[in-house]
Amino acid sequence: MLPIESLIAFAVIYAVDSVTPGPAVAMVTVRGATMGVRRTAPFIFGLVFGDLILFAIAAAGLIALAAALGPLFVVIKWAGVCYLLFLAYQLWNAKPVSLPPQPLRGEGWRTFGVATLFPLGNPKAVGFYIALLPTVLDVSTLTVQAYIELSALVVIIWTGTLFAYALAAARAGVLLRAPAAQRLLNRTSACTMVGVAGTIAARD
Repeated sequence: MLPIESLIAFAVIYAVDSVTPGPAVAMVTVRGATMGVRRTAPFIFGLVFGDLILFAIAAAGLIALAAALGPLFVVIKWAGVCYLLFLAYQLWNAKPVSLPPQPLRGEGWRTFGVATLFPLGNPKAVGFYIALLPTVLDVSTLTVQAYIELSALVVIIWTGTLFAYALAAARAGVLLRAPAAQRLLNRTSACTMVGVAGTIAARD
């Protein structure tokens, strides 16, 4: 089992990134507001499944890289810290997401496949995982059990976040569309990301 501090660090960073409005959140929000939570659920499950595929790709690549570089892999850790700071900068300056007035066509389990492909079309997501993992654990010691633990966190946090947005949109979609609310969330997330990056940088 991974150290509890590693699990907490991963969960905090991933949660901060998850709650920040982006294309996936925008699509879930629109569907939640216009279709309701129940009919949005398959779309959410597809997004989560697609993200798990990206996580598996990133983890496998990092394990191979750690084995090849050995002690030099610490450079990747510091690159990850810099990347988190870069994300914080982007969050602080991010413009509110423009949500379309109408949902995409399709509903129910027909949207599961479409939603699964949606994350796979975003290579930046793999980059996020590649930057994140070395900052919270020694990737060279990443076991199957550790991978399962981290994957469980991905499922719990991402699913919970998307359902929360869908539920909030179903009840008060107009509020979530407000630029001021999105800007506040972005900047709060940016500050949290900086704090986490600083904590990681201070660790041995």
